[in-house]
Amino acid sequence: MPEAVVDARLLTRMREVARHVELYRRLWSTSGIERDLQKAPRLDKAALRACKAEDRVHSGRRGGRLMAELSSGSSGEPMTIYCDRAALRARRFAFLSALIRSGYRPGQRCLLLTSRRDSKWSGLARWHYASIAEDTDSLAERVKNFSPRVLYGPLSTLELLADHFAKRNERLPALALVVSTAEQLTPERKLSLDRTFGVPVADFYGMTEFGLVAYRPPGSQHFVVARSSLILEFIPIPHDSAIEQLIVTDLAERTSPLVRYDTGDFVRRDGSRTDRPILEFAGREFDCIALPNGCRVSPYRIDVALEHLPELRAYEVLQQPDLSIDVTIDVASRNVDGIRSAIAQKLAAVLGNALPVRIAAEAVRRGPPGTKFRPIRSLARISA
Repeated sequence: MPEAVVDARLLTRMREVARHVELYRRLWSTSGIERDLQKAPRLDKAALRACKAEDRVHSGRRGGRLMAELSSGSSGEPMTIYCDRAALRARRFAFLSALIRSGYRPGQRCLLLTSRRDSKWSGLARWHYASIAEDTDSLAERVKNFSPRVLYGPLSTLELLADHFAKRNERLPALALVVSTAEQLTPERKLSLDRTFGVPVADFYGMTEFGLVAYRPPGSQHFVVARSSLILEFIPIPHDSAIEQLIVTDLAERTSPLVRYDTGDFVRRDGSRTDRPILEFAGREFDCIALPNGCRVSPYRIDVALEHLPELRAYEVLQQPDLSIDVTIDVASRNVDGIRSAIAQKLAAVLGNALPVRIAAEAVRRGPPGTKFRPIRSLARISA
């Protein structure tokens, strides 16, 4: 869609909510949105979390029924998201359409590994739900007993199941499609799913705030925007020209609208094409590595530096509040010292030598069941 068309739709919605929604009336009171769209402050999680529920609602739609849902709180602070019925229908249709485009066919057995359950889908669509909070052995038994055609779940949970089945040399003969979500599906992590499950793998990117936002069907390099009612903006970031910050507006949500919402996520797009589709989701803003001079390094740069090291099966990079960095590596070689030295050199090339780096070779802990695994995390909170 041409940029001019997108801007016109967005500006129309911004004018409307600035008149009818208290949250945006305060947010844009002096921004001059008529003159320059980019001058309007973006809505972020902190502003949304601090806002009263009634201040998020359109004044002309206060009688509309809203569905409330608690976000996952991956940033450490969950919040309540509100959605009206029309937007909820749009989300469900987009999710089903993405599944079909990825290889699912209505009527097939689909097992969704999730922390939430939407019972309205299950009986009609032969879908079954299992909690990602269960231990891996119990979850694996559920998967085998249900014998799904489609297996959907967070990447970390799928990896735990893949490891479980690989160690026991077990297969899922009915399985035809795996859908990974909630975490960045790097080529190396996708390869681990390919080896065990032996079926096509799709990659879904979604948020509690919007439902499914974009997806990458099996065999595709690029992500597809899940529905036309989502407007995606890509904002350059000063410390890394290779990636951009993702801003989303949902035109389907009219009662409690989310307009120019800063997702906190980075994306990398394909500059070789005129439409510049998304190639990958490249980490989160709050996981940027902070440097002593106040600059930040995106998780994408760390990932690029480490992802192709031979014999490195898994890693975790954790920046402590004092800015020092702990790196945990799982290696498939006895040459631990050589790999440790190579990692130290690569991190120094990206971060410089101002940060203390400790590297330990041991099993990478992915956290308790039901939690997202972020291989690059920062506990340092320094403003950009």
